[in-house]
Amino acid sequence: MTGTGWDGSARPAPKPVRSPRRAVRATIERLHRSMFEFIAAPALIVCGFVVLAEVIDWLDNHAGPQRSWSPLRTWLAQYVGDTQSAIGVLTAIAGSLFTVTSITFSILILAVQQGATVLNSQIVDHYLRRASNRAWFGFFVGISLFALITLVQTTHTRAPIFGVMMSTILGAVALFALIVLIYGTIDQMRPVTLIAAIVDTAVAARNRQLPLLAASGPCVVEGGRIVRADHSGHVARVDVRALEELLAKHSDLRIAICPAIGDFVTIGDPLAVMSAGHEALADMVAAAVVLTQKRDIADDAGYSLHHLHTIGWTAISTARSDPAVGAIAIQALHDLIVTWRDDPVRADGGGEGRARLGYDDRLPRQLIDTIESLMVAASESRQHQTMALLLDTVTAVLPIVSPSQRRDLPGALRTAALLAASHTPTRVMVHALARCSAACQRHGLEDVAAELAGALTPDQRKTNEDSHGTILP
Repeated sequence: MTGTGWDGSARPAPKPVRSPRRAVRATIERLHRSMFEFIAAPALIVCGFVVLAEVIDWLDNHAGPQRSWSPLRTWLAQYVGDTQSAIGVLTAIAGSLFTVTSITFSILILAVQQGATVLNSQIVDHYLRRASNRAWFGFFVGISLFALITLVQTTHTRAPIFGVMMSTILGAVALFALIVLIYGTIDQMRPVTLIAAIVDTAVAARNRQLPLLAASGPCVVEGGRIVRADHSGHVARVDVRALEELLAKHSDLRIAICPAIGDFVTIGDPLAVMSAGHEALADMVAAAVVLTQKRDIADDAGYSLHHLHTIGWTAISTARSDPAVGAIAIQALHDLIVTWRDDPVRADGGGEGRARLGYDDRLPRQLIDTIESLMVAASESRQHQTMALLLDTVTAVLPIVSPSQRRDLPGALRTAALLAASHTPTRVMVHALARCSAACQRHGLEDVAAELAGALTPDQRKTNEDSHGTILP
């Protein structure tokens, strides 16, 4: 029994995957994701406070006779008193720190809920990845555990001077840090801060993809062996180092990766096409294409771009009708186009002399598709100012876009010309159309320039020329 894959090729019926094996894989994936997404950093900070508690306890228990104390220890001793007094102080500090820690958790959870309400639920990934949030969790849990350990150790310490003073200092720092945390949480609720974090994450993820882009290029493997997926998931990353080692060992081997990072593949879908005669390497090639049940923003720049798309669409369309947030999302797309213009390899022409490894980089095209989609949303909600901003964005990036994006832009601009009829011809809209049309004319897109100019009436064309001196085609 056979089926047909997304590439149109015949494929055998997928073999059923044993549920225990799939469950184990899913469990390992969740543990791995939770460790690197959130748990690892707070756990290290908490361990640091535990070690500090042990060091402080060692100092207090090896102080020696009082006559041998340093002036600092003698001065601190007058504020501590006996062991019973120290236990009372530490009990109060530990209780206060546990209260502050619970408040901290509540505040950060509130920030996530508020951000999800303002934008969408996808921003949870970015909250978890934010280094400051992980540090705050680790800090407050760590000092609470430090105070608790110190309280327990005080029962066998003759003079818990350093333990009490360090707990007092950390308690004071925690109260001040709570003020900073509250401000930081409020700041994180702002759309501009959230979207800026998404942009930073997208840029970092793109940088992790650059080795793959630098090592790959257009590659066609005719009559080769198709390597298929034995389980479903999203392509999280491609282990380019493992593939390069295989290519170095086998001079006649060629590998073309079928899906792009972020694509979803199901059981039996093609992962790669490799040269015939190397069937024994199929498992190694399949292992180099890492699949996960959930997309990972750390390595998948397209996932962050998808978040911007969703935020922009929700804000611009009648779902929320918030042009201010939509404008921030559009400006973020503009930043990404400018930032990624210097990528060493583009989807249409990289990897000269190294075409034994093929990979289709679809991210530049996804940027243009996102802009076109937001144009549709702006037309649906009749937000003429948002459409004008999108046209101005295209006008600004037209000189710097990659060749693949330049091929895709005409389609998006033709869509804009068709949608312009649904907008009220405001001054902002008319001028944006005129500027975009003139920019297309300057860069050799005469047909598109004519279509954009055709969206204006003769009177609007004349008014624009009188105001700005822009001569339309």
